[in-house]
Amino acid sequence: MTTPAPTTPTPPAPLSPIAKLIALPGHIVNTVLQSLDLTAAVGGPQSPLDLAPFDNLIFAVFRRIEHAVGLDATPTTQPIPPTLIYTGPTTALTPTVAQFLNAAAAEYVLGGVPGGLRPFTVNGVPVTSTNVLSGERAQVWVTPQNQIIIAYQGTTGGTNLLFDPLIAISQIVTDLQVIYTHTTPQGFTDAVTFAQRVQADAALQGYGASDIFVTGHSLGGWEAEYVAQQTGLDGIGFESPGINTVVDGNGADSGFVNIETYGDPAAYFATDLPGLQPFMPSYVPAGGSKPHYGAIVMIGDPKAVAPLFNASALYGYGPIGDLIFTVDTLGNFFEHHLPGMQAHNLDVDPDPTVVPWLGLPMGPVETGYGALTISQLLQAASDAGQLIAP
Repeated sequence: MTTPAPTTPTPPAPLSPIAKLIALPGHIVNTVLQSLDLTAAVGGPQSPLDLAPFDNLIFAVFRRIEHAVGLDATPTTQPIPPTLIYTGPTTALTPTVAQFLNAAAAEYVLGGVPGGLRPFTVNGVPVTSTNVLSGERAQVWVTPQNQIIIAYQGTTGGTNLLFDPLIAISQIVTDLQVIYTHTTPQGFTDAVTFAQRVQADAALQGYGASDIFVTGHSLGGWEAEYVAQQTGLDGIGFESPGINTVVDGNGADSGFVNIETYGDPAAYFATDLPGLQPFMPSYVPAGGSKPHYGAIVMIGDPKAVAPLFNASALYGYGPIGDLIFTVDTLGNFFEHHLPGMQAHNLDVDPDPTVVPWLGLPMGPVETGYGALTISQLLQAASDAGQLIAP
């Protein structure tokens, strides 16, 4: 039997005139939002407005309330998750952290295009997937190195709500199903089906399985995580919680990585990170009933998890304790969760737009992380003690 000669992937074809026309409303909306300082991007129009002072004031008040209640105190007994030591190679060519993050963030932006990437097309039409009933939404991008990134959309879809508001309901239901049950939502299985479709389309254009990667933020990262577990594709998920399908080793040796921010509750909707128990099932070092799939890279300020840990200890002790837990969880969600916060800590220039005024950048900027490939990220995080076992 002869082995077929390797093929060179075909660069994506230009968008058809109809596809360009369909993308036009998104470009107009983004220009307006940037001019009002509601969103910001590298190379975008600079707004005469500045909402940052209002954002800083809101979170300063929130922090003062946390301090007054004592939620920012250092917990006396807080488990430390076990770290991983990466010993693999660092030469594998993959998209960079910045390319993954910008592709994930683009799913919140109507008509958004990640900086330097091009839509993956079939006959001039971008390859996308939308299921309003299950909440699954994704688009595919090609890097300058001819590698494919499948990016799944996070909850509510950002400015996409202007044209597709109903999908937000399905996405919220999907979130709640994973958190409160031990089942797998239809949106997750739709995400796998789309990835398989992309693999088939890509194969016809000369791409192999090793050329295809997955990413997403929040719910999108959840779906990317599940797709990686079910298909073996590599990638990076941002602020993704744990999933209900558990496999041996939880993908610690896989090519999928979860980048999580200290203090973001989404990261702690899991059993392999301590912070939201007893609201979530019991913490189990490197495991449990809702672990992440793939190694975990922690970024930001480690002290930021203290309020979550302290507030969760009040959960289940009456309506006041539950209220404090709920308010603090929501406050920390908006403070740490949005892609702009990860862009800050990962030394990434956001492109396309992100919301710059909702959230509070804190913790170290990991200089140069944005330019790292997956294996280089694993090595850097391992060296810095930031690589956590799922």
